[in-house]
Amino acid sequence: MRRVLGPVTGLVAGLALVSAAPAPAAAAQAVPVSAAACRTDTAECGRDPLISIAVKVRATPAVRPGDRVTYVIDYSQTWTPSFAPYRGAFWVGGRFPEGARGPSRAVLYDTAGKRLAVLPCRRYADGTWCDAHGPMPHRGRVVMSARLPAPAKGTATAGRAKLGFDSFEALDEAEYARHRGRRELRERFCEFRFTESVTTRVRS
Repeated sequence: MRRVLGPVTGLVAGLALVSAAPAPAAAAQAVPVSAAACRTDTAECGRDPLISIAVKVRATPAVRPGDRVTYVIDYSQTWTPSFAPYRGAFWVGGRFPEGARGPSRAVLYDTAGKRLAVLPCRRYADGTWCDAHGPMPHRGRVVMSARLPAPAKGTATAGRAKLGFDSFEALDEAEYARHRGRRELRERFCEFRFTESVTTRVRS
C-alpha cells in the first residue's frame, strides 16, 4: 500500500496499490477506531502509526465442541498524508481460542461483497497470521475460520479470539516489492497492531 500527499476526497475508488496518489480514506462509521499497539522498540519507532486501521470483529455466536467458528473482520484504513510516498505491509489474523486449529487461508472482500483475493495463513509464535501483500482497498472485509478442539467445553472464555491487523510501515516501493516475511519485517520496520476481542459460546 502506498500513500502520497493529495487533496482530501474521501475513499479512493479502486485499490490503493494501483493508485499513484490516493486520497485519505474516511473511517467507516460502523467500525470503531481500534487502539494501536506498537510492537516495535519505541527507541526505533517512537511515533503514532502513519496508517490507522479501525477493526470490527464478529464470530459465530455459539457452537459445540469440535465445530468450526467463522470470523468476520470489517476494517477501515486511514492514511496520514505525506510528501514522501510510503507503503504498508499488512497481515490479518491474531490469536484464536486455545487449542483451536487456525485457518490456512482467509478471503478478502470489498465493501460491495466482491471477492478480491485469497490470503495464505501461517502459524507464528504470536498467533496465526495471513499475508495480505497485494492490492487491498482502504475499506473491506476479511473472512476466516477456525475449528475448536473436541474437548472444549462450557464457559464463554473457551471461545475467545483476539483478531485484527499487523501493519508494518513505512516501506518504500523497492522494499515493498521485496515481499519480506514477518520476521524480516519486524526486524526492519515499525510494527503496529490493531485488534479486537470476540467470544463464541461453546455449548457443552
